[in-house]
Amino acid sequence: MRNKHILHAIICLNSLITIYGNTQHHPCSFLPRCRCRLEQHTNFVEVDCSHIQLKVIPSVPSYVIKLIMKHNLIAVIPNGIFSNNTILTELDLSDNRIHTLTEMSFNGLQNLLKLSLQNNDLSKGNISFGANTFSHLKNLKYLNLKNNFVKHYQPDLSKLVSLESLQIDFLSNGISFMSEQYRKLKNLAMLDLSGLSGKCSLPILKSESFKFISQVRHLDISTCNIQQIYRGALSVLKNLTYLDVSNNTCIKFEGLENITSDLQFSNINILKVSYLHKMSDLTTVLKTSHIKGLHNTSLQNVYVDGNRIQTIEKNALTYLPKSLKFLSVRQNPFKFGYYLEDVLHLSNLETANISDLYRHKTNFYPEKCFFESICTCNEDSVNEPSCMDQSRISSGYVKDKIRKGDIPDIFSLIEIPIPTNLKHINYSSGSLVMDLPKLMFSRNKLETVDISNNILHSLIGPIFNVTSLKTLNVANNFCSNISNFFFSTDFKNLERLNFQNNLLGYVLPDDIDGKIFHNLKSLTDLMLSKNRIPNLPRKILKSQRNLQKLDLSDNILTDITFRVSHMMHLQELDLSGNRITIISAPITSQLNSLARKHNFSVDLNDNLLECNCISIKFIEWMTTTNVRLKNIKKYKCMLWNRTIVTLHNPKETYNLLKKHCTSYEQLEIALVSGILLFIAIIVGAVVYRFRWKLRYLYYIVKVKYSSLHSETEEEYSYMYGAFVSYADEDRIFVHKTLLQKLEVENGIQLCLHMRNFLPGNDIATNIASAIHNSRKTLVIMSHNFLKSYWCMFEYNMARMENVYERRDENVVFLMFYEQMSPRDLPLNVLEMIQSKSYIEYPNDEYGDTVFWDQLVNALK
Repeated sequence: MRNKHILHAIICLNSLITIYGNTQHHPCSFLPRCRCRLEQHTNFVEVDCSHIQLKVIPSVPSYVIKLIMKHNLIAVIPNGIFSNNTILTELDLSDNRIHTLTEMSFNGLQNLLKLSLQNNDLSKGNISFGANTFSHLKNLKYLNLKNNFVKHYQPDLSKLVSLESLQIDFLSNGISFMSEQYRKLKNLAMLDLSGLSGKCSLPILKSESFKFISQVRHLDISTCNIQQIYRGALSVLKNLTYLDVSNNTCIKFEGLENITSDLQFSNINILKVSYLHKMSDLTTVLKTSHIKGLHNTSLQNVYVDGNRIQTIEKNALTYLPKSLKFLSVRQNPFKFGYYLEDVLHLSNLETANISDLYRHKTNFYPEKCFFESICTCNEDSVNEPSCMDQSRISSGYVKDKIRKGDIPDIFSLIEIPIPTNLKHINYSSGSLVMDLPKLMFSRNKLETVDISNNILHSLIGPIFNVTSLKTLNVANNFCSNISNFFFSTDFKNLERLNFQNNLLGYVLPDDIDGKIFHNLKSLTDLMLSKNRIPNLPRKILKSQRNLQKLDLSDNILTDITFRVSHMMHLQELDLSGNRITIISAPITSQLNSLARKHNFSVDLNDNLLECNCISIKFIEWMTTTNVRLKNIKKYKCMLWNRTIVTLHNPKETYNLLKKHCTSYEQLEIALVSGILLFIAIIVGAVVYRFRWKLRYLYYIVKVKYSSLHSETEEEYSYMYGAFVSYADEDRIFVHKTLLQKLEVENGIQLCLHMRNFLPGNDIATNIASAIHNSRKTLVIMSHNFLKSYWCMFEYNMARMENVYERRDENVVFLMFYEQMSPRDLPLNVLEMIQSKSYIEYPNDEYGDTVFWDQLVNALK
């Protein structure tokens, strides 16, 4: 014994020396077409020689620890080919043409742990394997012989005393049983006979079928064409923790009853009994008798998919074990019924998969069943409503019960029953066609709810008792409306919300106050892609300060109009597949502020980006920003000449735009400046030309519309006989001489600015009002008059009144108080003198009398 250990140590040492000497240069030098990888922390090499059309097994160096040669053309394993591979632990020869195994085929592989011979042609050669064929594989733990045999044959594996996992074909024509040799495989824990990955036929299973493998804990007999399974066939498997009998469509639920009855004294943990009914079978009823045997087991995971279950017998669910944590009932055409009240008994259930309710996998080649199981139920049994003829169910019996009100509608219940510890529920593709109303769930710990792929046109709500909910998937529901109160305050812990592929573009643009998502303050992921959203209001996401990922891809957005600066944790903004041409400066500023705080990315791929003089600031932003532009190598933009170019290098595009836009910038500035200057000159000239007319019109309108009375011109009564316009320096003449002669002696009421102007009004308004309310205007022309701004203002306003208001009636009289030469007079005064008569103040007594007579006659 000691010598054997010394010999083994020498072999290992020689192997290590060989390894250290060869791995330093080309570890795959023995066959360059292979792919080699040096294991970390060791000098052992893993070799992959798959898919290289190998016809013979090469001589493999002794430093190889893992060898994969699948998908080749190898037909023979030469004797002793692996004699030097004492450290090899894994050998994969699957998908070759190997047809013969000898006693020396695996010589040297005493340390091999895993061997795969799947998909070879061992049935063509000498399939009478002796026990010594695998005698060298003393430490082998995993063996795969699937898809090698075409008839009933059980190779002798009794020498594989360390074997733990076996995948093998099993073909039988009648009563099936595992041979006695398996009794010696004390360590065999996993036995895979499934027809899904190999060939399996187990027509009849009885008590003797598995009596020699009582040590097995994991048994897969799915797709094995089981016709009958008798009670007691599985009772010997006391250690069984995993059982898969799925895809045996001849068993039906009568066979399931025998299975569950045998499992009641086992250690079963996972049970898969999916597709025990054919797609063409009538809908079924799950009865208490079918699952009653599981009541006292420690079962945690159950799969009952695709069994055409339409309803469940009342109280049947109460017989499922308390230990149940996972339940999958996919692809069953369930109808609502009283059994829903029984789900509360599944107090420890954590995950329920109820998806694809009205789907059933297509099987174009169904099994031929030689034994027809017939349901024999007591039709008089009142307490077993599900125990009824199958034809009654298929003919619409359940629908009639619902119509009559005997079976409750779940959405009419005051409180929808939910198992207390249920955390995950999948109700996707459940054929729900409805507007989701107000719902109240029973006390629960729901964390994930998937109701995608239904037809929920409108989410009305509110929904209550979802305080633990963290993930909600409402994708693919044709949803076009969400009420402002659907998300109640009970959604306070929701973190991930998926609304992909709906029609929210009809409702979200109108939510200007951000009421829809107001209560979702813990939201970190929001997916709104494929919703035909044209725009989003500024406050739509005002409460989402914790948002980390926002997906708005594949919509019809043309710009970013919503606020993002408050989303201090936002890391990813997906805007790909929209119609964005440019992002405005205020938004780019917000994006920059986010990028300064943490790693932040924006995806603008597949948009209608423009590269022209208008968007040059946006392209410049792309060259300077710290925002990571995701998928930038795929960006494309349209140039000013309608050419589409890639935008993978924004700096280069920006320089091109800068050069192009600069050449036109100066010309545009000059042209615009010239046009504005020309307009300004024209406007200035017009204003100057008609300055007095404009000023007159302004003040006369102001005077007219400030009056409390509006009268026609024929009825108008003037307040004054004459308005006297004079300079302050000439006031002595006006107030003593003129006032005495005209007003006192001749009764002509004069308007004098020092006496008659209304205090509080501005001067210009008083002047316009005085001229307008006086029958005549008397101008006392003097050198002082010409020097006074307000005197000239009065003269021009009187002239405008004469032209535009009095229809050229002679209402302005010039009286020259001083001798003045024509060169002293402005043009507008000379024009008046030439077209109108004027009068000069005399210096003699006779002339004085004539002067006053003429003046009085003119003013009267």
